[in-house]
Amino acid sequence: MVVQRLDAPDPGEFVAAAKHAFRDGAVLTVQARCEVEYEGRTSGYLDEGDRLLVAKPDGTFLVHQPTGHKPVNWMPGGGTVEARESEGDAVLLARRTNPSERVETRLLEVYGVTRFDAEDGATYEESGTEAEMHEYIQNNPGELEDGLRIVEHERETKYGFVDFYAVDSDGTPVVVEVKRIQATLNHFDQLKRYVDLYSETNEDVRGMLVAPSASERVLRTLRDNDLEFVELAEFGLDAKGATEAKLTDF
Repeated sequence: MVVQRLDAPDPGEFVAAAKHAFRDGAVLTVQARCEVEYEGRTSGYLDEGDRLLVAKPDGTFLVHQPTGHKPVNWMPGGGTVEARESEGDAVLLARRTNPSERVETRLLEVYGVTRFDAEDGATYEESGTEAEMHEYIQNNPGELEDGLRIVEHERETKYGFVDFYAVDSDGTPVVVEVKRIQATLNHFDQLKRYVDLYSETNEDVRGMLVAPSASERVLRTLRDNDLEFVELAEFGLDAKGATEAKLTDF
């Protein structure tokens, strides 16, 4: 048995099927109308709606709404997921102990359940990623500028994480933003926010945008705002269109 589908089960049928799936280490997906309650570092409640639920054998539990790629509620792996009946409804309870958290999903109507006895021992490998650019820059900061020294990788700010916080040969702070694709005006805006933030305490901070390429408009905008561009063409993508800018970037 690889995939088994159960349509519109009653609470008892659902609980029995879920327990068998959890016992056998199968992936369980559920299409249901449900409500969700979270208790842990905070507390929260999600009123009833139609959702997709995913329970994995490592204890991962995901609650997806009909739109958006991120789950609205979830529990990471390392805990447990169990099924039970409560006051006439089926309930899925995901919990872990460190930290103490629980996601309780009450299934008001189950439209369908799929059990997937999946086997997958492969490891996902990427090449030409932004992470490789980060590693290359961290090991070779002189490729961006002679005498450049990396102080911190992925420094957190209120606007997000600065890819690299560095200093030049004169000791001037340099904010470095790295992009795997052709630089765009959105990337310029991101870099400028970081530079403006650090300029509040250091007027001499520099901003450096690093990418495989940039349009003339982006280069001009950087220059007009006293920001810099460094091209790492060797990290250009092979996929057609992946490094192409939008019309608004020209």
